[in-house]
Amino acid sequence: MTKHFTVFSFILVISALLISGCKTTSTTVEYPNLPVVDNELGKSKWAQLERFPARYPQQAVINSTEGCATIEYVITPENNVRDIVVVKSTNKHFAATAQDVVTNWKWKDLPNNIISEPVKTQTRFDFCFDKAGQACSTMEPEYSCPGEDIIYSRGMMVQ
Repeated sequence: MTKHFTVFSFILVISALLISGCKTTSTTVEYPNLPVVDNELGKSKWAQLERFPARYPQQAVINSTEGCATIEYVITPENNVRDIVVVKSTNKHFAATAQDVVTNWKWKDLPNNIISEPVKTQTRFDFCFDKAGQACSTMEPEYSCPGEDIIYSRGMMVQ
């Protein structure tokens, strides 16, 4: 009887730990009422920021998929990026890649206090293939995501 009770107690404790460990963590938005400043990163004060395009997702290249993702985020005076949100995306791979690249831009290389208050902005990532010598940045896309600050990620067709 004692052995069964001990095994039962052990299973009960493990189950409780598993259940409590599986709770979803709520993502808190630090700046919910901050208005979006269009094309903030187009201003000269951000010229030192090393921004690079998102890598074209491998699955999208394999499927010859073009599309876009608009990412909204808050920049703090300490050059931290907060409240990263996908505003619109034509593909989950584009959304994930765009979110990732925004966090990997060289924010910490900038001088502190470029801004005195947090600012919310958006960047649109267009994922496209150059066609017949024409850069995708000059073509009218068949997809639509909002945003004036556009970064082009160019892919090459896999045959």
